[in-house]
Amino acid sequence: MQTDNFRLVDLLLDPTLGLELVSDCSPHMPLAGAHSIEIAHPSDWLQPGTVMLTTGSLFSDAEIAKNPAQALRGLVRELVSAGVAALGYGVGIVTEEVPRPLIDEANRHHFAVFSVPREVPFMAVIDRVVEQTHSGESHVLWRTLAMQERLLDALGAADPEQELTARLATILRCSVLLYNDLGNVVASSGRAPSHLMKSQLKGRSGHLRFRVGKWSVTADSIHPGGEPHWLVVASTRHEVPDALARATLEISVRMLNAIERSRYRAAVENRARQAAFVRELVTGEIVDQFGAEGHLESLRFGHRPRLRVFVLSSAADYDNGRWATRAATVLDAVEDDAVDLARLLRLPVMFAQLDGRLVGVVPADMPALSGWIANLSDGVTCGFSEPFRDLRTGAERLRKAQRALRVAQTRGMRHTEFENVDIADWLLTGHDRTTTAAKAAEQLAVLGEDSGYVEFLRVFFANDLDVGATAESLAVHPNTVRHRIKRIESMFGESLRSPALITAIHLSLEVLELEDGRRRQSTPQR
Repeated sequence: MQTDNFRLVDLLLDPTLGLELVSDCSPHMPLAGAHSIEIAHPSDWLQPGTVMLTTGSLFSDAEIAKNPAQALRGLVRELVSAGVAALGYGVGIVTEEVPRPLIDEANRHHFAVFSVPREVPFMAVIDRVVEQTHSGESHVLWRTLAMQERLLDALGAADPEQELTARLATILRCSVLLYNDLGNVVASSGRAPSHLMKSQLKGRSGHLRFRVGKWSVTADSIHPGGEPHWLVVASTRHEVPDALARATLEISVRMLNAIERSRYRAAVENRARQAAFVRELVTGEIVDQFGAEGHLESLRFGHRPRLRVFVLSSAADYDNGRWATRAATVLDAVEDDAVDLARLLRLPVMFAQLDGRLVGVVPADMPALSGWIANLSDGVTCGFSEPFRDLRTGAERLRKAQRALRVAQTRGMRHTEFENVDIADWLLTGHDRTTTAAKAAEQLAVLGEDSGYVEFLRVFFANDLDVGATAESLAVHPNTVRHRIKRIESMFGESLRSPALITAIHLSLEVLELEDGRRRQSTPQR
């Protein structure tokens, strides 16, 4: 096996030492040795390629203490000139952290500075360097395995993508970003201009290298089985570098593939389970109320929640047809958009596709519900059942949600709740709308073909049967209103004070008005 020098990165990857690189530099320089020095002009005692270890006690000297920042910057310049590989600073002895002037000067020279924890003796670091620099063994395999182990630990994090990108950025000393197919940043670590780099990725795939201003960029496309992703690494100091870095990137790509595949598979399985529950609910197959309530509570619907069943329909030109680039059917696209919006608002929601429409269930009492309804995509119409708790009545709630949807469609509204559906809406959105409209016309046929009486009744009912208000609205004398009322009563053969006649006329007027509105919407504009 080909030999390879022991590098600073090998020292940093040793989990027993807990060293942390704190400056902006490449950690891949070879090491020749390590020494602990606490005297002035330490470069006189150090060979090129060695590591200097200090606790900072050198800077407690009275003369140096007059301007410690200048002394710290001078030390970095001295070590750089002498070809020293790195400076290890023991924290928790003289200072609790590595001094800021030391880090700033090291960043200007891309010089390596790392912190040594208080509990780690310098001799442990020195022994490790001496042992490995004189072993004559190849460090490539150990280094690769150590990097893999560091990256694999990210899988146990609550946000594995973010943890993995952060660890990869630390190892490579580069900015690392993970994009989804829409160009949104899923996870990132570093300061690279994400908005400038994503434009270079659109419509491409595979392994890419390009420059964005001062940034050298490497990008790899990932296809985990769901939404495609890009892993992007960018640096201002060098092109993303050698075979070791390439191997590390390949490992990261495979890990991200595994993470995304697992996440995608879990999401698909979860959606399938939720769809099955919704179908059972709306077809009346829920028999275990207690068990179903427990399932809903586990999905953040709350304890014994009040629910609403809803039905969604979409326009034929939903999303101007762009949905075809991201979903198999328009229903899939509508469902994905509605689920994403609910996730953004932290609103629990479950969907199922049933008879060419989307059927779902949401908690009725969450404040986020109103925001979700208001922000559903254009072209989506929604009907809701009234709130309920008895899960065994799901079939009835579905019918009411469907009736509410028909009302919303008839009136050109974005959504309607069943409790807001009045009797006229109920009649007009029944199974035989033509018959209902004909019945309403028949009810008012006694008024003759002169529409003046119909319009008069509309104004009279709009003014709550008030003679004075009606006269004012029509700009006529109140006696004229009284005369017309008597004429209409003679036509119907019944007083307009009769609740039955008032109800019949009011409902007929509402039904005809809704039917006229429907005809106007369906008539092409010239």
